[in-house]
Amino acid sequence: AHNISTAAGYINGTVLEPGETFSFNDIVGKRTEENGFKTAYIIQDGEFVEGIGGGVCQVSSTLYNAVLLADLTITRVQAHSLPVSYVAPSFDAMVSSGSDFRFVNTLSAPITINMTADGKYVRCDIYGVAGRKVSRRSETIEIIPCEVVYRDDENMLFGEESVESAGMQGLRSKGYLEYETGGKVVTKLIRTDFYAPQNRVVLRGTKQKDEVSEDQ
Repeated sequence: AHNISTAAGYINGTVLEPGETFSFNDIVGKRTEENGFKTAYIIQDGEFVEGIGGGVCQVSSTLYNAVLLADLTITRVQAHSLPVSYVAPSFDAMVSSGSDFRFVNTLSAPITINMTADGKYVRCDIYGVAGRKVSRRSETIEIIPCEVVYRDDENMLFGEESVESAGMQGLRSKGYLEYETGGKVVTKLIRTDFYAPQNRVVLRGTKQKDEVSEDQ
């Protein structure tokens, strides 16, 4: 929540002139302790691990969806490698040191971006001239089951099992925008994404019970 609020604060009040490009990484800056960010969970190499700045993708994804609804032009966006729970498939925007989210103000007047986070919700308001009426639609086209991986644990008794990671299904999805113009609705495919499944990890005990003998 701290990292989300910090990133939203950097963006809040940004003004973008017509033809100007917004870069998430340029505006928010490096996710470092010096810039006010803390350690939280991030996705790295297909797993959830701790890293500085975890959570900021909820800000970039919220902004991404607001930009779509404002009918601005996306120039760079990348999906996460794993499914995320806070936004529909094919409507997330992953950011990192090597991946940016960018868009251009293609409207006829400046826009102002307001972003706030209260610990429960992230809100993005974009003020400017009205564009076309836009709606979003996410379609899951394939569910990819996760695999079960067993690992031996010498600290657990033989026959005992414990779930270390619950795992997560992967999926393939498509993202559509629907534009309402002149009483007609035009549908446009904007993305096709693959989110990898995460293995379910089960620990199996290998420790043998101590044998107890009694003198007769």
